[in-house]
Amino acid sequence: MAGLREKQKEDRKRSIVAAARKLFMEAGYEGTTIDGIAEEAGLSGVTVHNYYGTKSGVLMAVVAESDRELLGRIDEDLSADQDSLTSLLLLFAGVIRRHAVTHLDKSLWRQVIASSVSDSESRFSKGYISLDHKLAMALVPPIEKLQSSGKVNTGADAYHLAKALFQLQNGRFIQFISFDELSSDEVNELLVNDMQALLTAHA
Repeated sequence: MAGLREKQKEDRKRSIVAAARKLFMEAGYEGTTIDGIAEEAGLSGVTVHNYYGTKSGVLMAVVAESDRELLGRIDEDLSADQDSLTSLLLLFAGVIRRHAVTHLDKSLWRQVIASSVSDSESRFSKGYISLDHKLAMALVPPIEKLQSSGKVNTGADAYHLAKALFQLQNGRFIQFISFDELSSDEVNELLVNDMQALLTAHA
């Protein structure tokens, strides 16, 4: 019986997330309500509230589901051999941007960033941060591969280098979603300039 209840719970959560993503994309964040999500999912507003608390919590759950999908294939996406840290960063950043805008538009991502900052102690925001860490760690194996082929200094700590590259990507991702007119190609140019500046800054 406990197993059945857990399955029903997971089914309801999947229904809520699917309904929320549909409504967020159709009506935007402001135009979507908890009651609307509940109606689309065939559940009560109380049920949605019990699972996710607020509309912001539901949005973060949509993002978490999207990120889990990305995590499931990021290693494959990064498996091709790279010539440099810059090419690895461009590949990584491109995969994340394409995945992000496929699942939510820029205006919704702006709300996601705002929610993750304003409600940083919620379990949904903490989960979002945890998923970011896992994405960063996906960079460690290709960095180590670059080190083994002599293209990156073997004295560099792959873990910290992965975290640094992720944070650089993340800063440019926030810039990308902050401006509707900013294109992916323009972000790539900015990232190349960032890496050139960093890699040539030694005395």
